[in-house]
Amino acid sequence: MESCIVSKMHAQGKPDLDYVVVLGAQVRKSGPSLVLRYRLDKAIEYLDENPNTICIVSGGKGPNEPFPEAQGMADYLKEHGIAEQRILEEPDSKTTEENIVNSKKMINDDNASIGVITNNFHMFRALQIADKYGLDNTQGIAAGSPRTCSSTTWFASFLLRLNSCCRFQVSQAVSISGIS
Repeated sequence: MESCIVSKMHAQGKPDLDYVVVLGAQVRKSGPSLVLRYRLDKAIEYLDENPNTICIVSGGKGPNEPFPEAQGMADYLKEHGIAEQRILEEPDSKTTEENIVNSKKMINDDNASIGVITNNFHMFRALQIADKYGLDNTQGIAAGSPRTCSSTTWFASFLLRLNSCCRFQVSQAVSISGIS
């Protein structure tokens, strides 16, 4: 599992994608958390290099957040020179799966090219979820991550992916065996 996570940690996506989806993370009154700033700074870099790409910022309001993550993300992008008309806000998601599903609903073109921007430790899982929900050719665009959270977040990402795989394997085995 660790090699799968590592294999996507340097994904850069292709140029000139139609859309990029930036997955949400903690926001505070003072702005995006450090982990989220890594994602947003990667989005700014990509958007500056690809002026026709539309950016979907995805994230709802958690109980410890002053406003939806999407709003804080959009504000940060605008403060850093990204034009408002290039930013679409998806303010309802609470999980990575919801980020993907709700962002997909905002894309009207079934043939659109799409990139997902998240931290390097989270990229493999995010792409697996995108594939699960029909975004088959999604490109990963990996942002870095703070050194202080690397080992913890790698391990958490590993456990989440392992849990997802195990649930699938168990449900598949139950289905095959006829046990209900």
